[in-house]
Amino acid sequence: MEDGEVTSLETGSNDSPTLTMGEIGRSGLIVLGGNIFEECQEELRWPEAANTYKEMSKDASIAAALDYVDNKVATAQWEVKIPEGYDDKLKDHAIFLRQCMNDMEHTWTDFIKQASSFGRYGFSTVEKVYRYREKDKGSKFNDLLIAPRKLALRSQDSIDRWRWSGSGKDLAGFYQNVWSMGTNPSPSEGWGYMDSPRELTQKFIPRKKFLHFRHNPQKDSPTGTSPLASVWQAWKMKTAYQEAEALGAAQDANAFKILYLPPEYLDSEASEDKQEALKIFQKALVNAHHARESGIILPYVTDEQGKKMFEFDIKSIGGTSRYDIDKIIARYNQEILVGLFADVLALGSGGGGGSFSLSESKLSVIDLAVAARLDEIRNQLNHDLVRQIFELNRWDTEVMPYFEYRLPEAVNLEELGKFIQRVKAVGMLPIHPKVVNWVLKLAEIPYQVDENATTEELQKLMGEPDTKAGEGMQEGMSNGTGKSSGKSGNSSTSNKEHA
Repeated sequence: MEDGEVTSLETGSNDSPTLTMGEIGRSGLIVLGGNIFEECQEELRWPEAANTYKEMSKDASIAAALDYVDNKVATAQWEVKIPEGYDDKLKDHAIFLRQCMNDMEHTWTDFIKQASSFGRYGFSTVEKVYRYREKDKGSKFNDLLIAPRKLALRSQDSIDRWRWSGSGKDLAGFYQNVWSMGTNPSPSEGWGYMDSPRELTQKFIPRKKFLHFRHNPQKDSPTGTSPLASVWQAWKMKTAYQEAEALGAAQDANAFKILYLPPEYLDSEASEDKQEALKIFQKALVNAHHARESGIILPYVTDEQGKKMFEFDIKSIGGTSRYDIDKIIARYNQEILVGLFADVLALGSGGGGGSFSLSESKLSVIDLAVAARLDEIRNQLNHDLVRQIFELNRWDTEVMPYFEYRLPEAVNLEELGKFIQRVKAVGMLPIHPKVVNWVLKLAEIPYQVDENATTEELQKLMGEPDTKAGEGMQEGMSNGTGKSSGKSGNSSTSNKEHA
């Protein structure tokens, strides 16, 4: 039933029901001083989490996984649609929204990329900045309608704390740390302008002024849950093993230096000149380890047996480790990619393999993650931005146009050809202009047939079909359907394409 359709239900009354209709409970979110204290790990608790996620994003595997999903999100094509049955009423409003997409100080794609950062930090806040559409104010139009001038991201690491309404149930807004220059700085002062004292102030941005995007908001937390939180432990372990591997390689390359000295130089009660010499020798060892010196000079002194009393030696510390650190790092790296739905990036690497069907299934998992992020952006646009634009322009909000996205499909022409051949062979593909145009569009062929063309005209246009192409499908199939297995027998079992 449509929202605006009239029903035969009786008119309601103001009689109070016995059930309390208002909200009684709370979400249970732990909040202290405007900050969320749900996370037990301090490194994953805001605002400390911002620096943690920044550092994690520098990891090669994490960066590749995040960029992979971000790029897929950015390829989505956005359009404005009208609810069925309201074309005449909302046609001009839909045109207006389309104009808004291309009439801001930045591109629509830039906005999507900025908003999509909630897939990295767990949330993103985008301030809605409006203006009257006037050409002398930078707009392409001059009708004085209210439209977005820009949808500006307020960086996650600049948010100091959140504020809730008096009852503590509804988010009222957030406080943002803003650095400003000193009093009345003059740009003509050159570099002195850059050295002017900066002041930290706080700006309160109310909830109605920003779009709020979140990933998996447990307990309705305004910070959401970052996907990076689930791979934080694996990243910590991987980083520790990488540092151990680098340290071991450095020690093995530099070897271990040994300096033989007479015992009296190591005596705690040695003379001042011997203690001073010991310090010089210790410094020389440090410089040799860091390759700061090309050599060391020692006095040539022998004992009564003719052995050198001062001698410098280098010992190799190479050995066989009980554990294969490289495999341990690879394991944690795989855990990270799986946690970020991007383990398809590891297929075929590290000596491993992966079938085409396996890659297809993993790509479908990534598509789910991409769709979930795009759904959040679409829902917030329709629930918040579109409604507010209509309210500011004093338009009816009962039924409104809405934003929708579409991901470009990567069509495998070989698989498409097999599908069309098989469906056509069993008589399930009608010869119709819409069907022909659909195939041409999927194949990216720059031609469309006349939608009013008859079947005879289409057949004449496309020429004589290859009737033998589907002969095997017509005469018999591997499941027993049909008269036989084709002229050359049932070869489906030996066909690798059907394996």
